[in-house]
Amino acid sequence: MAHGILVTAHLLCAIVFIGIVTFEVLILESIRSHLPGQTMSLVEEGIHRRARRIMPWIVGLLFVTGAAMAGTTYASSLAAPLASSFGTLLAAKIVLALSVLVHFVLALKHAICGSMTTRRFKYTHLSVFLHMILIVLLAKGMFFVQW
Repeated sequence: MAHGILVTAHLLCAIVFIGIVTFEVLILESIRSHLPGQTMSLVEEGIHRRARRIMPWIVGLLFVTGAAMAGTTYASSLAAPLASSFGTLLAAKIVLALSVLVHFVLALKHAICGSMTTRRFKYTHLSVFLHMILIVLLAKGMFFVQW
């Protein structure tokens, strides 16, 4: 029962996080050239103000549930990650997730300090987007090798 709750919470947080990053990379960036700079700045400011309020909670719960599953259900696979395909995929997924966490913390730091440039914003979101695609593919691969 506890594992089911952890998995469900983890997946819901992942959906929200991936959805927001995907929206910013594929939608928000593509409308930039169609809107006046002032309007785009207001749109970005509104989205980012809301994201800064909810994303720390989403990312926090995502990592807490992931860590809980790693420490319980998947601890044996992580004890020797290269001993099985599942363990290897899980370890790679965790490494990518930790990289996403570093990106997220650095982005928050730059946003709070006022040093988040457009270039840094684009790089961070594109990098996190690519990380998330790989994490989803690894998770799907874990599902297949588990059977």
